[in-house]
Amino acid sequence: MGIPPKAERRAAQVLRGVEAALGRLLARAGAEVPAETAGDPTMHQVLMTVLRRRATLDWLIDRHSDGRTRPRTRRVLWWALAEGLFLDGLPVPVIVDTAVEDIKAISRGEASFVNALLRRLLSPGREAVLAAVREQSPPWVQLDLGRPLYEAWSARLSPSALAALAGLLQSPAPLVVRRRQGAAGGAATPAGLEAMPAVDWAPSAELYRCLDAGAFFASPAWQAQAFYVQDPSTLLAPALLAVRPGERVADLCSAPGGKAVVLSEALGGSGVLFCVDRSGVRLARVRENLVSVGTVHTLVADARELPPEVAALDAILLDVPCSNTGVVRRRPDVRWHFTAAGRDELAATQAAILAAAASRLRPGGRMVYSTCSLEPQENHDQVAAFLRATPGFVLEDERQLDPDSGHDGAYAARLVRRR
Repeated sequence: MGIPPKAERRAAQVLRGVEAALGRLLARAGAEVPAETAGDPTMHQVLMTVLRRRATLDWLIDRHSDGRTRPRTRRVLWWALAEGLFLDGLPVPVIVDTAVEDIKAISRGEASFVNALLRRLLSPGREAVLAAVREQSPPWVQLDLGRPLYEAWSARLSPSALAALAGLLQSPAPLVVRRRQGAAGGAATPAGLEAMPAVDWAPSAELYRCLDAGAFFASPAWQAQAFYVQDPSTLLAPALLAVRPGERVADLCSAPGGKAVVLSEALGGSGVLFCVDRSGVRLARVRENLVSVGTVHTLVADARELPPEVAALDAILLDVPCSNTGVVRRRPDVRWHFTAAGRDELAATQAAILAAAASRLRPGGRMVYSTCSLEPQENHDQVAAFLRATPGFVLEDERQLDPDSGHDGAYAARLVRRR
């Protein structure tokens, strides 16, 4: 029996969507998954598979070609190999024919190359192909990590710990929501949610794993803003800051606003919260999340050059720009964009933000420095360098969370100004 034309058309549609999304995502670090891809579950699954398995896909392509495959052709091959080796939605003939027809519109010569390469790679069957990857490829390919990230992690992790981390990062991150304090319409737990055990760093937070996103996001409780999508790791920094009602507080790198929501709840309608971010577009998302909170002031500014009114603060949250290596499950492109030079450039920015923020804290005030990175250079080493350079500050507490099945990775340190 032949493949229904509808299935072939759908395969072509998914290929076009994934290829276009990859072109945008890989053009620059930090790009977000396009909305049209995120809204199509099949397309999203293929896209995330390519991003997670790119080392394997590239190794196979380069091993069976001269390594000079054009970017667009390579993206089509990524789609085809991801479908054929890691997913179960399409038979091999449909995968090959769809890829060939797509490339044929550009170059018949390249279409012949794609046809021959895919038939050579997919005809032995996925088990045989993936066994060859395990037996013959370099270690970073076997773990599906970019080589710079593999080198950074292998320098400080044992082989077994690195393999366990890489394996965990192949799984999708959980969708977790938190019940907001004092929100209207949140008495009943909506359909699609399953209560999670409390986390020890924020034991009072009511957390739920979302098992049916469609049901939950259609619920009155979500529409009433009684819940907020929030990974448990993001509660570490606000918990360490321990904001109290009536305080002057600043969240100096506040977008997209998840931690600012927690801080505003802790203030309980008194005091003041400055939400600062250098991106006006991203700061608009913070305003949306805090629209009903009257104690919040949003300011477009660089955290290294703060406006004068952001001063004499009781508490500062610094969730600084970082390499994002603790959230690779949500941002699989980090595997390929990470470099040691980029990490060190970020560390210099982080140091400048720390120094600028320190001068805005009143004596006796506290500051929490946080990242979603796993890199010591951005975390403990950064804080240690700040303490050596800044008399009058002491480290009261710090914690590194490694990713696990229930949450992402994160780091936070509480610094107190003694004088």
